[in-house]
Amino acid sequence: MSKSSGNIKSTSTTIRIPNDVYEKIEFEASSHDSHVSTVINSILRKYSTWDRFVSDVGFMYMQKPLLRALFDKISDRDIVQISKTIGYARTRDAVLFIGGKVNIKAIVEVVKLWLTSSEIPIRIIRNDETIEFIVQHNLGKKWSIYFATLLKELFSELKLSSLEEDIEDHTVEITFALKPKKKKK
Repeated sequence: MSKSSGNIKSTSTTIRIPNDVYEKIEFEASSHDSHVSTVINSILRKYSTWDRFVSDVGFMYMQKPLLRALFDKISDRDIVQISKTIGYARTRDAVLFIGGKVNIKAIVEVVKLWLTSSEIPIRIIRNDETIEFIVQHNLGKKWSIYFATLLKELFSELKLSSLEEDIEDHTVEITFALKPKKKKK
């Protein structure tokens, strides 16, 4: 039976959940002053939009301190090169695989899914002329360089360029124009 709640359609169904799993979900819900159905929907949404694709597009889980230590051993120049080649290619594949095409909406969706699944806070501010990404990651300046370069490569494919960027040890802020620059004659 499908129901419509605002703009979101939903289906009511019955499933069997092992008691130990249900107890964990129930605890999670009560810990966040939420409902069991909200937690289950969150789990299902994450699975259906990210988790089922993650290994297909080459992503994996890694400990943050290990990632930071590895990045610290690589020069800034090599970080940029790795981001422009391997990072860009793998992330573009994820955008195409999950989003169906490479456009602003798909890039935003995949980047947001990737970072929220990795428990890295991200805020995206969009208006008619710009889109800004603010990421608080605690992975070091080298990861900031990697991420900013990766976004610039993805948006350059759409002929969109960065207007401002602030690359710090624990945060990245980068803003892109949403309209391609006009060529001077």
